[in-house]
Amino acid sequence: MGQTMRWPSTRIVLVLTAALFATALLYLGLAREGAGLGDILSALRGVDEGDLSPAADAVRIDRYVFLQIRLPRLVVAAFGGAALAMAGVVMQAAFRNPLASPDLVGTAAGAAFGGALAIVFSLAGIAVIAVPLCSLAGATLVTALVFVLAGAHQRFSTSSLLLAGIALNTLVGALTAFAVTFTFDNYTASSRVLFWLMGGLESRTWDHAWITMGGFLLFAAGIVPRARELDLLTLRDDSAHSLGIDAAKVRRVLLWFACGLTATTVANTGGIAFVGLVVPHLARLVVGPTHRALLPTAALLGALLLVVSDLLCRLAPADANLRLGVVTALLGAPYFLFLLARHRRGEAL
Repeated sequence: MGQTMRWPSTRIVLVLTAALFATALLYLGLAREGAGLGDILSALRGVDEGDLSPAADAVRIDRYVFLQIRLPRLVVAAFGGAALAMAGVVMQAAFRNPLASPDLVGTAAGAAFGGALAIVFSLAGIAVIAVPLCSLAGATLVTALVFVLAGAHQRFSTSSLLLAGIALNTLVGALTAFAVTFTFDNYTASSRVLFWLMGGLESRTWDHAWITMGGFLLFAAGIVPRARELDLLTLRDDSAHSLGIDAAKVRRVLLWFACGLTATTVANTGGIAFVGLVVPHLARLVVGPTHRALLPTAALLGALLLVVSDLLCRLAPADANLRLGVVTALLGAPYFLFLLARHRRGEAL
């Protein structure tokens, strides 16, 4: 049987980088209403501070829209998508399971629970870092529980992972719903929590952008140099040990990094489904399973997917109130069903 022809990974990364840059320009220049790309470019050239004409005021407004509304939202979308995709790559290697992802093993649910608690108890108003810290705590706790319940310190199995992940997802989802009930007498607070859980990038500021970007750079810096260890984790633990790594220790460290990627993203985007599951599979179709090429390819594809998804939300009619988590679910669910169909036919995922 002939092998699938793939481009060199360097060329793939360059093509995806160019595609992401072009999509970012569209993202900044397209809007359902308001300033277009031409207006934005004109505004970037600046205006005389002493000019108080209506035309100058319009330029200042366009400049504010670009620098304080669209640009930070773009940064959150790009780095958030990259973070979720990279977290999915790490989890699928660490758990030796192509269906593992921040969604299915409870990490995203734990992050959402922690963030929801921060919003319910008004911690978000005290410090912008409160929601990311609570999300990180929730993601770490839930992933650790799944890790223990699935028996990862002994012999790991796919079925135990899925069962533990489903159980913890259900439990944490119920706890999140219970936490939301505390805000039912406050429509503003309850709607804020519910809309945040559905995912969205409205009202993102540079504080959110710096946290998302900083979290990605920090935790990705701990993952990328361990690409060879990720390759070895896809083997049996005894095989990995014979090749020079302590599989259990490396798995714990990498999963903590994956939790950090997920938490710092979910804290600023809310619930985003399927990115961590679908994007790693798409990246493997393009560059193969070697993590040195897979990690940057997945990160770029994840960024591209989330930027395009949020652009669709921005361009949708205002009365549709389309949520980012809904768009990613609509894009990712069909591919997930395709993976399940392949698995039933006995093909490799």
